[in-house]
Order: sequence, then structure tokens, then C-alpha cells
Amino acid sequence: MIAYNTSKGAVVNFTRALAGSWGRYGITANALAPGFFPSRMTRGTIEAVGVEKLAAGAPLRRIGDEDDLKGAAVLFASDAGKHITGQTLAVDGGLTSVISG
Repeated sequence: MIAYNTSKGAVVNFTRALAGSWGRYGITANALAPGFFPSRMTRGTIEAVGVEKLAAGAPLRRIGDEDDLKGAAVLFASDAGKHITGQTLAVDGGLTSVISG
């Protein structure tokens, strides 16, 4: 988990650095931080643990689905997000609001 968590922190700081450097050119830089979603990487965990158990710890009581990242991506890519830069948006069903450390 150390390498995985380190890489996630790097994405947050890389996003901030890009925003600081590219803002003067009118370019925004933001990141999405997905929570648990079905993927090739998570297939084994889903099979071993089960969706219900994985979802139980999230406030919305579900894992992400194929539609959950679309709205956030459109916000960042559209004029609705033209004054947002350097931000990382967690799309995780509220999991980061209840987990510390």
C-alpha cells in the first residue's frame, strides 16, 4: 500500500503544481480521485470480498459505477469549471469523509 498511497499523493501535488504553472496561460489542471470501482485491477477483490461488503463502509453504501465519473469530468472540462484549478475531486461515495489517516 505504501507505493500506491505515495502515487496518489503525487497525483494531488502534481495537479497543484500544474495548476500553478499553467494557470497564467488560461489552462486549468484538476484531477479525479475515484473510489472503489469495478475494473480489471479490482476484479479479484470484488470476487474475494463481494460488492456488498466493499460498499458497506461508504456513506452511500455502494461502489462506483460506469456513470459516476462522467459528471465530474464534464464539470472540469466545461465552462462550468473554468474557475476551478488545482483541485482533486474524490468521487468515492463519501468514503474519504469517514476514513482518516
